[in-house]
Amino acid sequence: MLFLLRPRQTAMPYRLPRNRTQQGAYNRELRDRFNATRQVAEPAAAVAPGAADPLDQVQALAVLHDAGTLTDEEFAAAKSRVLGP
Repeated sequence: MLFLLRPRQTAMPYRLPRNRTQQGAYNRELRDRFNATRQVAEPAAAVAPGAADPLDQVQALAVLHDAGTLTDEEFAAAKSRVLGP
């Protein structure tokens, strides 16, 4: 019977729905306010596990080229493959 003694709510406990533009602005504001409270720096972009650093690959190819394992043409072809189109 406690529900009978509780006073009736006269105001809605939440705001009315917003349109998409207002909701997007509100979401951005909340995201910015949350990001302003972060104590830890953003993590650095990680390299994909299967992909190595192109500079390391070119240096390894240069070592093979200097050792005489790769010819000039093979070195140039492998280097262009590593560095991309």
